[in-house]
Amino acid sequence: MLKLHGFYTQNTMKTLYVLEELGCDYEFAFVDLFKGEHKSEAFSKLTPVGKAPVLQVGDESIFESGAICRYLANKEGSALYPEEFMARAKVDQWMDFFSCHLGRWINTLYFENIIKSKAGMGETDPKVCDEATNFALQQLAIIDGQLERTGYLTGGTLSIADFFAFAYVEQVGPLEFSLDDFPNVENWLGKLESRESIARALQKVAR
Repeated sequence: MLKLHGFYTQNTMKTLYVLEELGCDYEFAFVDLFKGEHKSEAFSKLTPVGKAPVLQVGDESIFESGAICRYLANKEGSALYPEEFMARAKVDQWMDFFSCHLGRWINTLYFENIIKSKAGMGETDPKVCDEATNFALQQLAIIDGQLERTGYLTGGTLSIADFFAFAYVEQVGPLEFSLDDFPNVENWLGKLESRESIARALQKVAR
């Protein structure tokens, strides 16, 4: 039995989307970061870094959302993470791109505009938001061009990279960040949003 410990951040959502798309049998344990539950003794036994999500697999545990997504797809023998070396590398490259680039800037905007106020962490920093917006716009143009050619990030079929990326890009909704200049991103986002696996995952964190 798998047990995922997580919050409603994009990192947890990536893993929930993959769990649901794969049809895994698992339990979800909500870890309230605002209440400091990730600093508890019990949680620290699961991960040395004290961050969610963490996937329990029997007596073992895995942290880092990308590692969890890859493990799950490998465990299920899913085509969402293909075995062929080049195809797999292309999934990895887009996951890395979102972690290091576009996802980083969308996360920055989400933190500044939404998380800060919810967590009582001070005022939004306009300078930080301007920098993040500029980089996000540049990188959304790259993604839009890729999706125009391929439909999904790595080609004509879904991969874990799409669910991984979706967890970042869906944050544009509450940010009221317009995708009007990126129609292929908007279309891709709509295709992912319509999947039953996404709806089921969102129910897990509805509070």
